[in-house]
Amino acid sequence: MDNPRFYETERGFQGAFLAELNRRLPSLRWDGAIIEQEYQKRISLYALKIRPDIIIHVPFKEGHHNSRKEGNFVVFELKLNATVEEAMKDYSDLSSMCEVLDYPLGIFINIGSDNAYLKEFQGAHKERLHAFSVFLEGTRVRVRDEHVT
Repeated sequence: MDNPRFYETERGFQGAFLAELNRRLPSLRWDGAIIEQEYQKRISLYALKIRPDIIIHVPFKEGHHNSRKEGNFVVFELKLNATVEEAMKDYSDLSSMCEVLDYPLGIFINIGSDNAYLKEFQGAHKERLHAFSVFLEGTRVRVRDEHVT
């Protein structure tokens, strides 16, 4: 993911990131889990109208799952050069999805920036959130990891 083009648009980065996630998913040992992008849970079943960028989940199957909240692993929001205000909106959305859809982990990735602003977020479920800022420094990919300690 060291091609500068991936840091020019959110969708360009997302495509490369999805390929990498798919390559690594089998090692996570989440039986039946798939990665979907720009996925929207059935709005009629939930009070959310949030469209996450990427999710990792086991798709709901009647008779196999007790609820549509089962099998949800990770929800992602990606933003290109997010400002603190944009990051706070995404953290709020991630927090809502963690609560309503029972995702144990919400990840925010700020593309092309050296700050993901997680420390500034004061909302609910902060303990379920993790953030990365991913940027190029010359030709080297740099990743800064932010989480609640």
